[in-house]
Amino acid sequence: MKVRYFLLVAVALVLLTGCHRDASALLERAEAYLPSQPDSAEVCLDSIGLPQRLNDAQKAWYGLLRTYVDNRQDKGVESDSLIRDSYEYYREASHAGQTFDKKLLRRYAQSCYYMALFYESCDSTKQCEDLLNQAIKGSEKCEDWHTCYLAYTLLGKSSIWGNHEYAIQQSLKALEVYHKINDDVNNEVLILEHIAAGFFTFAELDSALNYFLRAYKLVEINNLFTSQDEICIGIAKAYCYKGEFAKALYYAQRGIAEVDSSMLISASLALAQCYQACDSLEKSKEILESICRDADPMNKYFIYRDLSKVAIQQQGLDSLSAYMDSAYEYLEDRFLHSQSVKDEYYQANLAKELEKEQLQHEKEMSWWIGCVIILFLSLIAAFIIYNVWKNKQRLVAEHEKEMQHQQELLHQKSMTHAVLQKHFMEKLAYSRKLLADGEKAHMRGEDWKEMEQLIDDTDNNFVQKLRQQYKGLKEEDVRLCMLVRLKMTNAIIANVFYIGESAVKKRKSVLKKTGFQITDPNISLEQVIENL
Repeated sequence: MKVRYFLLVAVALVLLTGCHRDASALLERAEAYLPSQPDSAEVCLDSIGLPQRLNDAQKAWYGLLRTYVDNRQDKGVESDSLIRDSYEYYREASHAGQTFDKKLLRRYAQSCYYMALFYESCDSTKQCEDLLNQAIKGSEKCEDWHTCYLAYTLLGKSSIWGNHEYAIQQSLKALEVYHKINDDVNNEVLILEHIAAGFFTFAELDSALNYFLRAYKLVEINNLFTSQDEICIGIAKAYCYKGEFAKALYYAQRGIAEVDSSMLISASLALAQCYQACDSLEKSKEILESICRDADPMNKYFIYRDLSKVAIQQQGLDSLSAYMDSAYEYLEDRFLHSQSVKDEYYQANLAKELEKEQLQHEKEMSWWIGCVIILFLSLIAAFIIYNVWKNKQRLVAEHEKEMQHQQELLHQKSMTHAVLQKHFMEKLAYSRKLLADGEKAHMRGEDWKEMEQLIDDTDNNFVQKLRQQYKGLKEEDVRLCMLVRLKMTNAIIANVFYIGESAVKKRKSVLKKTGFQITDPNISLEQVIENL
């Protein structure tokens, strides 16, 4: 019996080792197909029947390649369930990018980039930028120029609204690194667009136009018509601001002929501005009024602003005279007021000088008394500093202990959210399998109650406290809060409710303002719910 048992164990180990070797071979083959053949790489990954049976290194490798393939096929990084495990493994294995193993370092840099993509989809700019800087540092060490220029590109994109000059610098670095390999002309067009957009925001129109035209030339040579509409609109805006209205109108008309629904408002605005610059005021007004109803609040501001300009041009310059006179009178009043303040300042300075001379004598008389007081205070200060230092050492030790405890809690909470997120998606997938094709399968009420109970049990009665503290919340609002608490991305939430990602963002904004009475634009709904 013992001999038979040992033989069975030996056979099982041989089979398991063989499976691991086969999986490693498939993973190597999939990696070799990337980045040029993502479909072939996906076939190799699909051939691995049970990824959960792989060892830790293979699981990390599989998660990285699966995320790589999904992103190359424009599926994005909607969930961090795979890439987070890969990132944690490669960060630890490479000692946070300090290894000399180029293969391990390359995978660490790639995992940093795809984790940054996930954070970018969640509007977590700080985490995104930190990970991109790690990706750049690691990819430069191992000369993985593809990941390097992708990281520079995303870094320029994420910082365009916060620091235009920095965004341009990162995009220029991306273009410089790209030319070392020239592996995908679509990425070159994207980089050129980012650079042009940065210069346009900086009002450096010649530079912006130069990069827009370079991108347009690449699009025409390589028949990349999917990017033509945005580039044409960018060229039209640049020419319009330069005052070359005929060229602006030409490119605006070409852009709007190819534009999709997501770019229609922006393209129509550009076309209306070009018509306005060419004195086709009625045509401009017609376009602006046609897009006003479907525009979001920000675009409505621009639409009404341009409609106001059209109205002023149609009425002539007489209505502007009163405004100019008022502005001049206001400027004159401000000048007179500044002169009055200046006179008061000189009078006050003169009084201070007289007072200063009077006090000088008193200071000289009190100098010795001051020395004695300073000596006494120095002794007291030394005693206080010693006590403060001693207390500080104690507080630092307590703080380190508390930080370690908080990190453990955060890790535990993150793991719990990942499990609940996976459980929720399995429930939703099961509900959709029960229905015929084409029907919209929503989560059942009892499933939502089950998820609510699980969240309360694992997250300190979060939903119960939410309902008690904010009794005016609707059931849909509570469910949205539950999904945000589980760190679901906008794409996943849109999939759950059968709405678009823009609708999810709008619903979050409305809930933040009406449900939680928070109007600060710097505070997101995710931050509000995280702090509850």
